[in-house]
Amino acid sequence: MFTDARHIAADSILKADICIVGAGIAGISIAREFIGRPESVVLLEGGGLEFTKSLRDLPTVLRRHTLGEQALASGRNAGQPYYPLRFARVRAFGGSSRAWHEDRGVHVRPLDAIDFGTRDGLPEHGWPIDRTQLEPFYERAQQLCGLGPFAYDAKTWEARGYGAPLPLDPNLVESVIFQFGKRSRFDRYEDDFARAENVNLVLHANAVHLTDRDGRVNRMDCATLSGNRFGVHARTFVVAAGAIETARLLLVSRDSQPAGIGNNRDLVGRSFMEHPDVAAGYLIPNPELDRSAFRLYQYQRAGEDLRVEAMFRLSDSALRTERLLNAVLRLRHTYRSGMTAAVQSAQVVRRSVHHGIATPGLARHALRTILGAPQILRHYAAWRSGRPPEVFGIDVMAEQAPTMSSRVKLARRRDRLGVPMTILDWRLTSMDWDSIRRTVEIFGDAVREAGVGTVISTLGVGKHPPAVFGNWHHLGTTRMHHDPARGVVDENCRVHEMSNLYIAGGSVFPTGGYANPSLTIVALSLRLADHLRLTPN
Repeated sequence: MFTDARHIAADSILKADICIVGAGIAGISIAREFIGRPESVVLLEGGGLEFTKSLRDLPTVLRRHTLGEQALASGRNAGQPYYPLRFARVRAFGGSSRAWHEDRGVHVRPLDAIDFGTRDGLPEHGWPIDRTQLEPFYERAQQLCGLGPFAYDAKTWEARGYGAPLPLDPNLVESVIFQFGKRSRFDRYEDDFARAENVNLVLHANAVHLTDRDGRVNRMDCATLSGNRFGVHARTFVVAAGAIETARLLLVSRDSQPAGIGNNRDLVGRSFMEHPDVAAGYLIPNPELDRSAFRLYQYQRAGEDLRVEAMFRLSDSALRTERLLNAVLRLRHTYRSGMTAAVQSAQVVRRSVHHGIATPGLARHALRTILGAPQILRHYAAWRSGRPPEVFGIDVMAEQAPTMSSRVKLARRRDRLGVPMTILDWRLTSMDWDSIRRTVEIFGDAVREAGVGTVISTLGVGKHPPAVFGNWHHLGTTRMHHDPARGVVDENCRVHEMSNLYIAGGSVFPTGGYANPSLTIVALSLRLADHLRLTPN
């Protein structure tokens, strides 16, 4: 059933067995597991059912309200240049899935087994669970995301006729598969909730405060932009509002814990992670090599709504020997004209302006773009010519090392609901940059030794990459750890020292690997749903 929070009687109390904050992919995954069961569920969503990345497509009345609700996601960036926060999150049913790529849909791959383990030279690495414990939930998540078979190894797709992996030294580099679901958005589950009698999806309901006593949360305070306020009483509370908003809700809830719920050790909001995305160089293929050798690394149709594409990662042995963070390298078709400094700068300017990011050196890139206009026009002509691309650009999406200085914190300024706004202080370290550079070097060695071609790095030596972007992958602000002194939640996503408060979503990731986190978020959410069914509170 649906309820509009703007029409709930002021100061009333909703009651349920389970209250879930956030109807994104985590909250929806959990709530669906309880449809038709004896437990009653209240699922709170700060937005409505309608959302589009192009607000011009909405009717005027909906456009005004969507703008207002989306503005509640605003905040300030204080560290590494990043997207405006109101654009990097979605307040609507379906959450972040509503902003998945319009053509490619969701990009998925499970985390690698090595991502869950501790490793020498990498502080604060390791999960309190391993990949085998998530395996059955990954397979369920695969179905919930509307994807193909749970197969992410290159050999499986080679056997299906999608091309063979390049013959690179397996001790250095391996090829891995990503799947792309074109119609995987979670708002497609709207009808399930419309029919559900025991799950109440409350729209336009913003969770603003948690009240706790004696190690238990007993009330969730909610507010609407129309001025209505009400509360929710529940046996169990699950916060699934995304890494930034989840941290904010815990930090502002200070009735019995002066630093915020779960924050006695100053860990809430810390260790914010993203997946740094860097244009790292070019691969010039050996002219004697048949171009079909790269077929597996091209975006290919694998079903009506499914596409697959292979990318590269360093082997586990190489990562351990070199003490490197995990990363994936993907190939991007381009021309030799695209290797000029002018074209590279034009791409930085385009992406920075499009996403509203004040990239370091943006003025320098803009000047280089203007002065290099003839080179840019030649590159554009090459694209228009229709001839086969000559080279591949190399993009790296990397794991970020968790660091306490990378964090979400509260601002003095408050939003329209009276809640302190957020400040995102995203920090990258020398370990992040050094790991990316060394990864590209090892990949280049493997490509050269296999006779595949030549890799030219554009990362430079002893300096940061020319431009780094994020992927809207917000992770780590309520990290999972057995030890309350090193994590906010335990292995079952329960907030340490709280008996009935759980966290769902990317905020619980202790480390992020390189893979897009959606599949792992859904798998962890399904695991939490099973735990809640078996655990009375």
